[in-house]
Amino acid sequence: MIAILGSGFGLYGYLPALTGGCGQNVVLPEKYRSRLSERPELSPFADRVQWAEDEAAALRSADGVVIALRPSDQAEWASECLTLSNLKYLLLEKPLASSPEAAATLDCELDRSRKVIRVGYTFAYTAWGRQLLDACPRAREKARLSIEWSFPAHYHTFDLRNWKRFTASGGGAIRFYGIQLIALLAKIGYCDVIFSRSFGPSAEELFRWTALFEGPTLPPCEIMVDTTAPVGKFCVDLQPRNGPGLDGFILEQSDPFASRAEAGQSEELDRRVPILVELCRTAWQPSMDESSWYKATIDLWRVTEEKTRFEMSEEKMVGT
Repeated sequence: MIAILGSGFGLYGYLPALTGGCGQNVVLPEKYRSRLSERPELSPFADRVQWAEDEAAALRSADGVVIALRPSDQAEWASECLTLSNLKYLLLEKPLASSPEAAATLDCELDRSRKVIRVGYTFAYTAWGRQLLDACPRAREKARLSIEWSFPAHYHTFDLRNWKRFTASGGGAIRFYGIQLIALLAKIGYCDVIFSRSFGPSAEELFRWTALFEGPTLPPCEIMVDTTAPVGKFCVDLQPRNGPGLDGFILEQSDPFASRAEAGQSEELDRRVPILVELCRTAWQPSMDESSWYKATIDLWRVTEEKTRFEMSEEKMVGT
């Protein structure tokens, strides 16, 4: 039995992944019932849901938990979950905490717990992410990698002042979105940043981010994230410079995740559900130790922010 804390992505992302994709039963706090009933696409999974009086009761009746809350709330609940002996698995969303320093502190707690820990760094579970994990070490320094991710962030489109917009809360182009790319690069072996620049109306609201990463015997990797683009565009370009046996790799699609048609998924479900299924399945593989990857991600995140230069930029809001 898996408890879910979080009535947003916890319900429309992890609920169908755990129940439909992994065959797990789920326990939810009673206060989520109305939110679940408001999403008809989730009705096929309702028979695998049990209800508990509140979050604490849900946690007591489970042997694992998915925490999909704001970073500050996630850190608080994660610490609470570590005290419960019945919980063997913890899956936390990204960013792990609102800053790399807070994430490092929480990561130490998680590591000491000896529980199975997973973090929602989903890019490593995509087909193109796996391809990069294989191709980049073979390409070595004789290639160059670039990744462009442009899209209209929901909070820009509707001019929302929620936590995902603000740096201090764990939001913005680097902490909320860029962390997915940082995690993938850390898993490949990138460990340093040549330059990093962020753009927005203030350092508290970062709308765009560009950076150049390097790692031992890896091709330099240039990153660009733009949360204010009018349409979605995701491009990966791994180009060999010279040398036999080096194949290029080019991908261009509307977003980082596979289409529903390719995944055989219902059009009504969130497009990330098939990738979440792959992530969740690893929680039942206790021999898979991802702690070194998570530490490397936090280290690379910290270095990125230390080397980031902010430039004032009055971005035009999407839809205006």
